[in-house]
Amino acid sequence: MAEKNHKMEKALDLINKKGLEGLIVFSCGTCSILAPSYLTYFCEARPLGPRNAAVVTKDGKVALLVEPAWDVARMAAKSWIADVRGTSHFSDDLLGILDAYGVNGTVGLAGGREMAEEVYAALSPKVKLEPADGIIETLAQEKSARELEIIYRAARIADIGFEALLDKVRPGMREYDIAAEMEYAMRVEGADDIFILLSSGPHNYEMHEPTDRRLKKGDILIGEITPVCEGQFMQLCRTVTLGEPAPIVFEKYRMLLHAFAESLAQIRPGAEASGISKAMNQVISDAGYAKYCYPPYMRARGHGFGIGSIAPGGVIDDNTKTTLDRLQAVVVHPNQYLPETGYLACGETVLVGINGVQRLAATETKLYVKEV
Repeated sequence: MAEKNHKMEKALDLINKKGLEGLIVFSCGTCSILAPSYLTYFCEARPLGPRNAAVVTKDGKVALLVEPAWDVARMAAKSWIADVRGTSHFSDDLLGILDAYGVNGTVGLAGGREMAEEVYAALSPKVKLEPADGIIETLAQEKSARELEIIYRAARIADIGFEALLDKVRPGMREYDIAAEMEYAMRVEGADDIFILLSSGPHNYEMHEPTDRRLKKGDILIGEITPVCEGQFMQLCRTVTLGEPAPIVFEKYRMLLHAFAESLAQIRPGAEASGISKAMNQVISDAGYAKYCYPPYMRARGHGFGIGSIAPGGVIDDNTKTTLDRLQAVVVHPNQYLPETGYLACGETVLVGINGVQRLAATETKLYVKEV
């Protein structure tokens, strides 16, 4: 309970520092790799319906309003919030909570991009809504003990997904057959959501969603494997060859591993995220591939992942000025198109440790060869 109170304590501190009367954390029920949910993070339970919100007052009152009403028992069992209420009249009941708590004036709104216009219109005469996604992002930047436990579980699930790929892949399978085997293995282990990119061929130009292409001996298979577990994300970028590849594939992959190691050496609290990209690009440029480090060949050298990673969520490149925080989760990947080999995938999610990088994955980052 102390950890949950600590999350609430930090939220109250931010609410009061911003001079807000309270905070509304809204969710339309979506939580995925492309749309992580602030409410799921804050209340530690994933809602089902299209309109849900937590209300927090500046003096510490908190309630969770969920739709449909019959979902109350499940949400109450999962969330640390004691006052969980079901509703069939969301806007009216949300206004009722604000009235009962005496909330007027300016209220922060996190997750406002998900809020339907009719809800926003109902609230506007009562309170002045101010965007407050930053409150939840700030809360989530440093992982709690429970969140670390979940992210390590997500890492193990990602490893299991990759192990399923290595075990099942063979010539004649379609890309989406492999993706199905991986997804099944990860769902069994508890993944809530899964995002997979998977491309195959003798010379890949990009990573894309799995297709009906049948794998052949000599193919290079590249993938991003991304399970979500209780709102925490993990990604592995891996390359597998079907049969022994040409020596140049090993040579170029060793270069990417060197770039990966150099970029990981830049990770520490307070360091600029751009250092990850610059170190990676330096190694690849020194090998004669400077022009391939930038568009149209490459876009990013990593990215934030989930709530509380690198804000504003996106890309790590040479111009990313954001500094890394302790126990932030970031994806570092020297995924690279090279003219001799095609696109190769390399990298994974790591934590910003106190004294440097902290790996999460158990599977080795290397070029894998599947004997066929």
